[in-house]
Amino acid sequence: MQVIRDNAGASQYDAYIDGEVGGSLHYRIEGDRLLLLCTAVRPQYRGLGLEDTLIRGALLDAHRRRLSVLPFCHQVCKRVFAHPVYLQLVPAEDRQRFWDSFEKIMKEEAWGEGKASSPPPPPQRQQLR
Repeated sequence: MQVIRDNAGASQYDAYIDGEVGGSLHYRIEGDRLLLLCTAVRPQYRGLGLEDTLIRGALLDAHRRRLSVLPFCHQVCKRVFAHPVYLQLVPAEDRQRFWDSFEKIMKEEAWGEGKASSPPPPPQRQQLR
């Protein structure tokens, strides 16, 4: 069973599997903003959906605490831009900046993997604002 805990002293959300930390999502809080920086999952726990569970847990916590989210981690960006509910956590004035950064990373990943496809089209401008 996976359990997510906010390890505030280390500024990270930890995912526990059978009492052992299997992965973490590092963050920083600045005022009323939660900056989600990067995820790390131990090799033996990859493929179990732990990264996604960490991200959903952090976004839910931000919502509960009424914090806006700045998704610097591209895995967090993927989740945020794939789900309009999460997109609302990103301040309107920052959405385009994060979309541009996310789109660039997705294109680089696609080309690096030899895929010709591009990332999904951005949400309509009105949705980004």
